[in-house]
Amino acid sequence: MRKILTLFFLLTFYIAKSQCANCMVTNPTDPNYHFPNNTTVCFTSNTTFNNPTFGENVKVCISAGVTVEFQNNISGVNNSMTYFDVHGALHFSQAVTTVADLNVHVYNGGEVSIASGNGNFTLEGQQNNILNEGHIELGVLQFGDNTNNTIDNYGNLNINGNLNMSNSAVTKFKNEGGGLISITGNYSNNENSVYINCGTIISSSGFNINGGAIYNTGFFTVGGDINMSGNSSEIYNFGLFTSTGNMNNAPSDAIIYNEGKFSINQYQGGNAAFHGPLSSSKKGYIEVQNAIQVNNAVIGPNLDFKMATGVSDPSTVFVNSNPSYLANVTFDCASTNSCSAPLIFTPGFCPMINGELPPMAVDDSYTISAGNTSTGIVLDNDFETYNGAQATLTNVMMSQVSTSNPNINLNINDGHIEVLAGTPPGTYTLDYKICQQANPTNCDTATVTIIIQGTVPCYKTAATSGVVLPATFGVTALGRAQNGDTVWPGVRKGAWTVLESKTKGFVLNRLNDAQISAIPAANLKEGMMVYNTTQNCLQINIDGTSTGWKCFNTQTCPD
Repeated sequence: MRKILTLFFLLTFYIAKSQCANCMVTNPTDPNYHFPNNTTVCFTSNTTFNNPTFGENVKVCISAGVTVEFQNNISGVNNSMTYFDVHGALHFSQAVTTVADLNVHVYNGGEVSIASGNGNFTLEGQQNNILNEGHIELGVLQFGDNTNNTIDNYGNLNINGNLNMSNSAVTKFKNEGGGLISITGNYSNNENSVYINCGTIISSSGFNINGGAIYNTGFFTVGGDINMSGNSSEIYNFGLFTSTGNMNNAPSDAIIYNEGKFSINQYQGGNAAFHGPLSSSKKGYIEVQNAIQVNNAVIGPNLDFKMATGVSDPSTVFVNSNPSYLANVTFDCASTNSCSAPLIFTPGFCPMINGELPPMAVDDSYTISAGNTSTGIVLDNDFETYNGAQATLTNVMMSQVSTSNPNINLNINDGHIEVLAGTPPGTYTLDYKICQQANPTNCDTATVTIIIQGTVPCYKTAATSGVVLPATFGVTALGRAQNGDTVWPGVRKGAWTVLESKTKGFVLNRLNDAQISAIPAANLKEGMMVYNTTQNCLQINIDGTSTGWKCFNTQTCPD
């Protein structure tokens, strides 16, 4: 038992240590420890600090299952980077204000908390990056003056207070697919900042967009008011966006674009336009609890408006307004089954963290003969940017991701699908990727279905075991008939009759439908064969009756 426990301890210790690499100091115990310049400090056991200080370019790594706690605020060097790699738990007992540049990576299973989720976290360093794959719990999250901040969330981020940023802060805030951000208080934005949501954001209170931009391809719920004031405030919704408060103060240069479902309680905007997709193959759906005031805004194209209850028409949806309508603006098209496109709020893409939309690779299907290429190219229905310009060989790069048959490949120089001669008939798939020439990391993938026409040959392995009898009767046109089991026709095993010729064929009795029907019933036999000249097939009678004729013209591999 002692050996088993020792082995378990060693394995646990090894796994914990293996998560932190290049350690220069391990498990310092001084409660007022100074983290030296250019040093990686690793923790494989629980540690508590009182008043630590940090030098320049310090990296702290906390192993899984380990808790490191800072009881007081931490101090660092202005604008010098401090790194935290958190596989375990990082706890701050009180509010934190950091003047050092900060790079925090919370791994899956890791956690960070500020004052048990109630403390403020203020970032004053010039460059701050937070990548969360685990769990972060704090009170107010605040970005200071002249800071550049990137927050990329894959896990759970709970902000139990406000999310604030100064007007001079530049922040890229992204919630990835599968990520969950919960904000209890209000949160603000500015014209230098972008929010990207591809997962789920739940805001209990409202927010001030203040000239910034929001891109939503996931589920975005706002419990309070949304203030659209500021220069060029923008909301681009491709997912499900729900506001249970009021939306107001939207100036004429503000943008509300909807390609998914946009549900609002009340809207008292300025003259901000409600935009929909340009293509009639798509449609944005807007549901309102109360009549909305859009003044003289431009509405459309390809939008549908619906009252949550009651009749939906221009007089019930809009109040004190005189909007201008673009093409295909409808009112509750679902009630008359007249929608030009279905509701889609899971678009299957996530913008880049700077708000750039990805390219759009669309699935294709080609029917190609072996030895030939596709008539079109895969880029024919692709776009360089989602809903943007046509993808071409000059604005995107192509690459093949996979193919289900090595004889079928994508020519990355011209976009054709090439099929080598001899490829068996069947249905195959090929995956490819396109990336923007201007931004090679912005990519999308699609699948091509390739159908190779023709008949699939059927081959059965000849029987080589068991009792095989020689053929005893044959007709030959080659003049080599001889008696005996080891000469012709005896060498042709297992046949009742052997026919042989190089210039002639075996011809069955040829009858049309009427002649076959006239065969006397007494003459019909199971196994009787004729060639039906009406149906152009070999017919075999399977039971000796007039209804037993079957046409053999479909190739199969029967057992």
